[in-house]
Parts: sequence; C-alpha cells; structure tokens
Amino acid sequence: MEIEQEQRTSKYNSAISALIRLNELWIDTHKHSRGGLFGHWNEDLDRIWLELARDLEEKQFKAKKITFDKFETQLRDAGGIKDSKGEGFSEVSDVEIKNRDKNYKILMDKELFLRRLENELGKGTAWEDGSEDDFD
Repeated sequence: MEIEQEQRTSKYNSAISALIRLNELWIDTHKHSRGGLFGHWNEDLDRIWLELARDLEEKQFKAKKITFDKFETQLRDAGGIKDSKGEGFSEVSDVEIKNRDKNYKILMDKELFLRRLENELGKGTAWEDGSEDDFD
C-alpha cells in the first residue's frame, strides 16, 4: 500500500521577512562602514551572503562561493581586519593605514558583489520586466 505524501505549503510567505532582514543588514553595513567598524561590516556582509546564497541553485552557489571566499583570502592577506580605535588620539603607523585602506577597498568590492547578487536574484533595486505590458 502506497502512502500518499502530503504537500505542505506555508500559510505565510517568508519573502517579505527576508527582504526586511536584508534591508536591516544593509542599514547595519552602512553604519559600520561609516563608523570604521570593519570587523562588524564584514560580519554584516557575511550575514547578507547567507540570506542571498540560500536562493542559489547548487551549481550557481558553488561558482558564487568561490568568488565570495576570495574576499576572505584577500582580507587575510591584507593583514586581517582592524577596526578604528574610536577613543582618543593615537599615532597610526603607515603599515596600519595601508592595511586599513586595503581592507576598505576589499570590503567595498565584497559589498558590491553582494548588491549585484541581490539584484540578480530579484531582491534588490527595482528592475523592469520587458515581458510585462503594464496592463492589469
């Protein structure tokens, strides 16, 4: 006797919740990047990756993950992430300045990669579908 499997469909679609989480994470990335909190900025970007990567098909995921992992390698090769001191004044060495500049540029590239991925997945900025005729 064959048991019929029940198809389950969530009463609530989590798409809106995912978009809200992404928006809040983007707000955090802006705040942390502007505040010089590069470690937090990087963590925010990692959380955004997790939100977006779950919607990638396996082959697509593997290809995008290779690119995503390169950012971590670049950050490590740039001397790791160090946040701004934040309190008082202290002399910063030329090496620290160069490393922070490298970190900043790598994190900008990582963020741009994720923003483009978000758009590619249809979760980002508005785009127009040419197949729609705008008639209801």
